[in-house]
Amino acid sequence: MRTNTKTIQMPFEIKSLDENGAFTGYGSVFHNEDSYGDIVRPGAFEKSLEKWAGKGRLPPVLWQHDTRQPIGVFTKMQEDQHGLYVEGRLLVDAIPQARAAHALLKEKVLGGMSIGYREIKTAWNREDSTQALLELDLREVTIVTFPANEAATVDSVKADF
Repeated sequence: MRTNTKTIQMPFEIKSLDENGAFTGYGSVFHNEDSYGDIVRPGAFEKSLEKWAGKGRLPPVLWQHDTRQPIGVFTKMQEDQHGLYVEGRLLVDAIPQARAAHALLKEKVLGGMSIGYREIKTAWNREDSTQALLELDLREVTIVTFPANEAATVDSVKADF
C-alpha cells in the first residue's frame, strides 16, 4: 500500500523562540480543500493516534517527507476543533538538519507542515469533485518548503509548553 503525503501550510507567527527547538502547529486542518481536492474530516486521525499511543510514541518529525531525515520528536499530538494539533522539539543539539530547519523557521523562510498517511476510509463528493478523508493511518508529520494546502502550519517556535 502506498503512503500519501499531504503538504499543508498557512501563515504562521512566532510567539516566542529560543534555541531548544520547541514548536507548535497543525499537521493538518479540517474542512479545508487542498490542491489535490482532498478534505480531512474530524476524527480522521483518532484510531491512528490510539495505535501510536499503544506503541508508546508518536510519529516522527521529518524533513521534507524524507524518511531518512528524522529531525525531531513530537511531545503532543491530538485532534482539536481546528485539526491535528502538534507540539514537538527539533533535535537542534544532535542533528545538523534540525538546526537548519530551526534557523529557517526562525527567519520565516518556511513554516509548512505536512502529513504522510495511508487512506483507510474516504468518501467521494461528485458535486464538487472532492474526496473526504474520513480515516487515515498517520505515518509521519514533516516540515516542508512548498505546501499543497494553505491551512496548517508551524505557528510558533518556542521553549516551554
